[in-house]
Amino acid sequence: MKLYIFVLCTMLISVLGGCRPDTTITPPPPPPGPLKDTTIQNLSYGNDVSQKLDLGLPAGRTSSTPLIIVVHGGGWSQGDKGELTWMLNGMKQRGFAVANINYRLTLNQPDNFKMQLDDIDSAIQFTFRQAATYTFNNQKLYIIGHSAGGHLSLSYAYTRNTNGKVKAAGSMAAPLDLFAMGYYNPVVFNSILQPFLGVSLYPITAASEQRYKECSPQYLATSASPATILFHGEADFFITPDNSSNMAVKLASLGVNRKLITYPFTFHDWWADGAKTSNTMEELKTWFNLHP
Repeated sequence: MKLYIFVLCTMLISVLGGCRPDTTITPPPPPPGPLKDTTIQNLSYGNDVSQKLDLGLPAGRTSSTPLIIVVHGGGWSQGDKGELTWMLNGMKQRGFAVANINYRLTLNQPDNFKMQLDDIDSAIQFTFRQAATYTFNNQKLYIIGHSAGGHLSLSYAYTRNTNGKVKAAGSMAAPLDLFAMGYYNPVVFNSILQPFLGVSLYPITAASEQRYKECSPQYLATSASPATILFHGEADFFITPDNSSNMAVKLASLGVNRKLITYPFTFHDWWADGAKTSNTMEELKTWFNLHP
């Protein structure tokens, strides 16, 4: 009898033990929280050492977060993206993803202008490919630059926007009419413009005039150009304010949405003036949001 009870209990334990799962079920992880503010520095978008960018990503971003491309100045032959880190940080805080780019500088080759626009295009395409990884919108962008970078920004927006992804563009204290600059300031500007464009304006020929004009936003703009915002210091004697004011007039004649903002008693840049830089970024935020 005792043996029977022992066997019965053993069988019962065996049956009950067989009902237990072989492995422990792991509960699913909790959903991720909002994405954090971060900046990834010196991402390579090409093989050249100069082809690098910093990617600023705002907190709480989504796949709808818009992208800004920022282009530094330096006469096409010098300068660095670090000069505009303040804009990367400021526009990131205002809810934009920001790619602050370096590009290959003037190499005294026949077409530095094309080379630098090609670099901007490569940086944009590279940044678009990062959208799925870092979460932002790769279906549209905005572009803004300072001085030579502003010239390149508008040149790109006016000539390389066949897919319509550039929704609005901007420049800060940019040389926008290279022909006029070379004509009225031959000693100063031809020393910069000749190596950049590969030809001297002087002696002026039909070919040299065409070259300087075909590389100038003042002559590249069309009625299809994206909305443009222009900033300039009224005391800028290096790149005179008429570059921006004449550009605004040209855009108005073409029916292009535009805005001109000038700062009294202000030279070629205003980075040390917190109130002015804040104003610039607020104006950019409003302008870009008006052109989704």
